[in-house]
Amino acid sequence: MIFELNDIIVGFDLGRVYSQIAFYNRASTEPMTVSTVKGEEKYQIPTPRDIFELVEDKAELGVVALSNFFRQCFDMLSAAGPPERMRVTVTMRKMDRPWVDAVPQALEVLGVERSKVSLQDYRESFYYFALNQSKQLWTYKVALFEYEGDMINGYELDISKKTKPYVVTVTKKASLLLDKKQGKKEEVWNQKRDSMFLEMIQKMFGKDAYSSAYLIGEEFNDKWAAQSLQFLCRRRHVYQGINLYTKGACYSAMQKAKAISMEGYLYQGEDMIEYNLGMDMIIKGVQTYYPLIGAGVNWYEAYHECEFLIDGTKSLEFYSKSIRGGEQYQHSIEFPELPDRPDKATRLHMRMEFSGKDKCRVKIEDLGMGSFWPSSGKKWETVIKL
Repeated sequence: MIFELNDIIVGFDLGRVYSQIAFYNRASTEPMTVSTVKGEEKYQIPTPRDIFELVEDKAELGVVALSNFFRQCFDMLSAAGPPERMRVTVTMRKMDRPWVDAVPQALEVLGVERSKVSLQDYRESFYYFALNQSKQLWTYKVALFEYEGDMINGYELDISKKTKPYVVTVTKKASLLLDKKQGKKEEVWNQKRDSMFLEMIQKMFGKDAYSSAYLIGEEFNDKWAAQSLQFLCRRRHVYQGINLYTKGACYSAMQKAKAISMEGYLYQGEDMIEYNLGMDMIIKGVQTYYPLIGAGVNWYEAYHECEFLIDGTKSLEFYSKSIRGGEQYQHSIEFPELPDRPDKATRLHMRMEFSGKDKCRVKIEDLGMGSFWPSSGKKWETVIKL
């Protein structure tokens, strides 16, 4: 194995009501989801009710509450090893800025290095799970049906082989609202929703070929979907469970740790940055293009920090170009309040991060140059719209 033999690789599904945790180490053959009851498949861990409200309100206690919850869950892995040895991928339905900030901070409190923390949404976890199954299960398209509350959502995983690497997408294709029980007898309601679900599947599939289908959600445990399952199982492999996202997150962490390889495939999700950003610098006396942000990563995983000296200028120029082609664009940030100093007597600190796939926030701070040219304390911030 290429990854460090002492690494404990963890996938964590952070849900609003329930969460799950899976892990992989050198003694494993695949990710294992942790049960709350030994010997049973009880994977759901109740998520404390206040965590989502605290984090999304950006309250200081949000990171504390989240860290305590992670600690509680990691205690279930105590036999595998301490958090300091963990590489963790956290998956959620949707990644927003409050979670992008809070999750790494909460894990750092426990000793997990920021460089060993990654984030992704459920669709990307589905991609990692599906492509780490037997290849016959994804020769053609793959379907995912998720039953939560009164809603069934249908997703399609498709692999485009027109380019190399092959581009993989996960697209929401159908939704079905099942809120019309309204006093119907259980048997009548089951027949009705089975009929509605079957119609949804048939419309979604059309004439396309699907190798497999996955059913997620405890509602699928009941035997109401007889016709639907009969249709799904025709020349297709069908699986039902509740821990797909957790395992997908663990496979993602394994890939980042080089415990597995997914070479030849590129996941193109809704959060993926499609632009390369960089700037011109003089490095070792030679003017060179210096890459800052590379396309192909999720916006919430993209950031860059560096320090550099400026030479007779009070502005910086950045360049962006789409991976889809087209012209290169130039973006500027000016800092007229910067004190006048000799050339190479001003050191700047720059941090770039994204607030969306097409919005890059640039922060500049004047660090001065030692005691001769102390920092002015000035800071500048701008948003580059791609």
